[in-house]
Amino acid sequence: MFAVNTYEEIVKNEQILNEKHIVVLLFVRPSLPGAKEIIEEFNYLHYNSRKYCSIYAVGYTNDRNVNSFKDYRKINGVDNADWYYSDEALVEFKNQLEERLKWKYSGEIEILVLRSNPEGRQILNFQHYVAIDVNYGIRMEYIDSFSRLMESLIRSSRSEIEAVDAIKKVKNNHYKVSGVVHDAIDSCKKIPLPIRKIIKDRLFYRSIKSY
Repeated sequence: MFAVNTYEEIVKNEQILNEKHIVVLLFVRPSLPGAKEIIEEFNYLHYNSRKYCSIYAVGYTNDRNVNSFKDYRKINGVDNADWYYSDEALVEFKNQLEERLKWKYSGEIEILVLRSNPEGRQILNFQHYVAIDVNYGIRMEYIDSFSRLMESLIRSSRSEIEAVDAIKKVKNNHYKVSGVVHDAIDSCKKIPLPIRKIIKDRLFYRSIKSY
């Protein structure tokens, strides 16, 4: 799990990692309902995701000397280190990303799932991204909780990548973001509704085809 203020920070970090895996952009403003509990999960998410899934907390930084934004507030980050959150930083990142692709931030706690692509021209592959409105999904009982969703997502990421490695196809990007996300939702849904019906709710589940 990483604290990031800018898109360029993610690109730089993924270039250093130089691996094919799932990438999760986490939009969680501390003022939103349920945010406190999610922020307290940062340390666990960091150690649980590791090799199979890069999670980026958007609008956060672990650089105590940063002075780009005036509205930073301190939170407890990974390994009990001081992290800092800025609404202004999140808004700038969100606006930049909305200009790059067909996606609009829901304004709620949201995860945007995509793939890394170290062999391509762009290290981040948004071609088959999936965006999930977490709080809406909980209200509609599509998912039980953020914690269960992320646990399932990380497990699905690990299973998918291990399966691809086993058949020697990872070089061809044969794992699918949608498959990983569908498996994760199916594992943590609260109501007995088929996944194909859940993903039709565009307030909960969005992809490039939604726009």
